[in-house]
Amino acid sequence: MTTTIFLTDERLWERLWATIKAARRVEAAIAYFGQDGAKLLPLRPGDRLVVDMSPGTVRAGGTDPREIEKLLQRGVQVFTRRNLHAKVIIADSAVIAGSANISRHSRQSLDEAAILTDDPAVVRRAREFVNRICTEPVRPIYLKECKKIYKPPRPHVEKKPIDSVAKLWVIHLEEGDIPEEELPRFERGKRRAAKRVRDKNQFETDSFWETYRSSLVRGLKVGDWIVQVLTSQDGSVMVYPPGQLLLLDIYARRNGKKRYVFHIEVPKRGQRYRWVDFRRKARRILASQLTKPRTIPIRDPLKADALLSLWTASGYLRRSNP
Repeated sequence: MTTTIFLTDERLWERLWATIKAARRVEAAIAYFGQDGAKLLPLRPGDRLVVDMSPGTVRAGGTDPREIEKLLQRGVQVFTRRNLHAKVIIADSAVIAGSANISRHSRQSLDEAAILTDDPAVVRRAREFVNRICTEPVRPIYLKECKKIYKPPRPHVEKKPIDSVAKLWVIHLEEGDIPEEELPRFERGKRRAAKRVRDKNQFETDSFWETYRSSLVRGLKVGDWIVQVLTSQDGSVMVYPPGQLLLLDIYARRNGKKRYVFHIEVPKRGQRYRWVDFRRKARRILASQLTKPRTIPIRDPLKADALLSLWTASGYLRRSNP
């Protein structure tokens, strides 16, 4: 027999805390995680949380990166999800789903409501939902950038910005070399990027570049995901596992123009797809959007997640469709 309870205001917060503290494992998708969030949601090592920590939301004060940092220091796994608007908490065999974000403003000023249920079907679907969107871990360098741009929200305002930029780019590259006279400058940028690698046992840096202010230069931001499609001099085309942008290094070349070097973090033991195999899988996701190797931004979060999920977090090929 299942139990379903409707909760509001103080009763909601009391039951939320009691449920979380009694649980062995908690998984949550909470759109905005604001001031006092780490105190209001007492997560523990091994728990998982997905929030909207996109740059626009951070600038608007919707998610406070300082509170996320506290959770990471506790050992909580935190992921970011642009366009997230859900408020769902799974505590063992119970689900709480409602209106409340996790913030001081939500706790003290707003009338909030939620449903608590132990219906197995609801719990299973909620867990599937959270699992599906845990694709973008909050890493130290991205957290640092967010802390720089964070602005506390204005009183009684928690705005959700419209963010239409891509979180994933499929980038077509061709083999090439940096001119010898530029190598010292190139290597300096590479060393700077290497210092930002979060786990040097599993990840390393890779680099590619542009020689003009392209759409990549204008659009890519630190923390964005990149899938490289590389055409070799022999004509073969391979697709490499996803990496994240660590650093965009810009320097002047001898001819007075600039070189834009993208340094990314990639798995050391990542596995590649042959282009024909990747295209077959990608077409199920992107339809006719990727008929030949080319650079395209993936703005649809669901499609981006599906492409990222062709690999594991360690860069290995998944043997089944995501």
